[in-house]
Amino acid sequence: MLNFEQFAAMNLLYGHYSLDFFLRSMSEIGFRNIELWGGIPHYDHFANQTEQQKFIRKKFAEYGLSMVCFTPEQCVYPFNIAAKEDNIRKKSIEYFSRCIEDAAGFGAYRMLLTPGWGNYDESADEAWKRSLDSTDILLSKAESEGVTIAYEILQPFESNLVTDLDTLKKVMDTFRTPNLTVCVDTVPVCVAGETLQDYIDEFGDRIGQIHLNDGDPSGHMAWGDGTQDLAAHLRALSSYEGYITFETADAAYTMHPNDAYVKNIEAVKKYFRKGVLAV
Repeated sequence: MLNFEQFAAMNLLYGHYSLDFFLRSMSEIGFRNIELWGGIPHYDHFANQTEQQKFIRKKFAEYGLSMVCFTPEQCVYPFNIAAKEDNIRKKSIEYFSRCIEDAAGFGAYRMLLTPGWGNYDESADEAWKRSLDSTDILLSKAESEGVTIAYEILQPFESNLVTDLDTLKKVMDTFRTPNLTVCVDTVPVCVAGETLQDYIDEFGDRIGQIHLNDGDPSGHMAWGDGTQDLAAHLRALSSYEGYITFETADAAYTMHPNDAYVKNIEAVKKYFRKGVLAV
């Protein structure tokens, strides 16, 4: 049965705030689980790796928080596992390989990965092959580090590869390995005209991470600011045992990010009784 302890927060909105401010805020709001977005100033890919891992573990321990997934920046930074250019693809694989090491070093042992994208003026078949080849390399690296990859669908403006249930199924059918799981984000799900229940029915226990975001249907909004059906999402998750992250990211909340996360908590609390789902 779904319980309130499964919810997590992400730091995407806090890029203009210190890591201490974010972690302190989440602890005070009532979160215990964090999905760490790997972007400056909270994570520096080019810093000394050992020292950074030690620093971030120390900060999480100070605030009594647990990292449940490491999500390297991969939609804004110039990393793309499906890139047509060999040098960009090579650098991208190197980047994510180090991020896999960091996921282990942080103690999260789960890293989020997206499919990348091909040039929109080339055949998608070529981009598909590059994306799958890169994923195969990264899965081998993840296995060696004891890390599980959570593979996330994107919206059509973010990728021309994996944007709905059918294309995600193509990936998951290609790789039948226990260290590849699905990350389902309710925004691309609703943009595709699908439901969270569709994904639960299709992938079952292969789902390893949920991003629970309001939208219209897009937007990554705080709950109550969009048009998505929170009650329906929670009913679909009634037997789900993994972590559920609020990935609130709309720029409208940048100046007051804590308000958005309080809003998320309050919206979800209405559907729980004594910490257990009652909807």
